[in-house]
This record gives sequence, structure tokens and C-alpha cells, in this order.
Amino acid sequence: MSLPLYYPGPAAAQTNARPLAALLLGLSLALSAAATQTNLNAIAPRLGSPGPKAVPAEPVMPKSVFLVPTRPEEGRDPFFPASTRLFGSVADKPAQAAPAVSGLLDVRLRGISGTAQRPLAIIGNHTFAAGEEGEVITSRGRVLVRCLEIKDRSAVVQVGGQRLELHLRPGI
Repeated sequence: MSLPLYYPGPAAAQTNARPLAALLLGLSLALSAAATQTNLNAIAPRLGSPGPKAVPAEPVMPKSVFLVPTRPEEGRDPFFPASTRLFGSVADKPAQAAPAVSGLLDVRLRGISGTAQRPLAIIGNHTFAAGEEGEVITSRGRVLVRCLEIKDRSAVVQVGGQRLELHLRPGI
């Protein structure tokens, strides 16, 4: 009987078998995962579920609706539960005649500047040229003012449909 020229023995065979076993295990896991994905793609249409490439639809957000109660039975103010200010409406209040604009507003001419060809009037917190309009802050809130004409010591404006001539204070 003749022996081969090289025989590594049983220990060398086990050492060479480990990397081969790890390689075979990795290949079998990869093939199994690919087969599972293929099977899922094949049965997904039959199950009624979208395939893996389906894009989810955007959710529809409901709109909030807020109702102001007109009677105590319909609700109350959560911050001021004893308050009845919500229950009064504009239609319930008697109509009042609008007071005169000059008495209601404190629109004042604060100064006149600019050139002789293009004078400017400083009314409240706003600078106007003739023909311009803008909002002026007063003690009663914002008021729309239209500057009609600018004179040497006064300005003619329109406030709330009324025409007023505003004069500079003496000494300015």
C-alpha cells in the first residue's frame, strides 16, 4: 500500500473546513432572504396589500370649527365662566348715532416740513404729502386719515368721511 505524497492529517482538514462552512452558511442565508422577498412580491397582490414600492397617501387633517355661543345653554367662556359678554350680539344692542369725529379722535398736526414745492404734514405718527392716506394711531385705536391739502400752518384732512382742518399749536 502506498501513501500519498502529502497527507495533512485530521487536524488540518478541520481547520480548512471552518471557513468553507461559514461561506456556505452565508450563501444559504442570502439565497433564503432573496427567495422570501420574491415570494412576498408574488403573493402581495393576492393578499390585497400594496407591494413594497407603494407610497403611503398623505393623511387628511380635519378642519377645526369654533362656534361662539349666543345663549348660556350653548356653552360658556372657559376662562371667565361667570361672564355673560359672549351672549350679547350686535343685533341686540340699540343703534347709536356716531359721535362727531373731531370729538372722538385726537388726530393732531404735529408739524409741517418738506419744500415749498412738496410740503409734508406730520399727523400723529405718520408723514403725509397732499393726496396720501394712511393709518394714524390715536388713543382710541388706528384711524384711516387722508391728507387733502397742506397749508403754511395747517393741513386739511378727511377722517371717517368728515373733512377737518388741523392747525399747528402756537409756538411751533
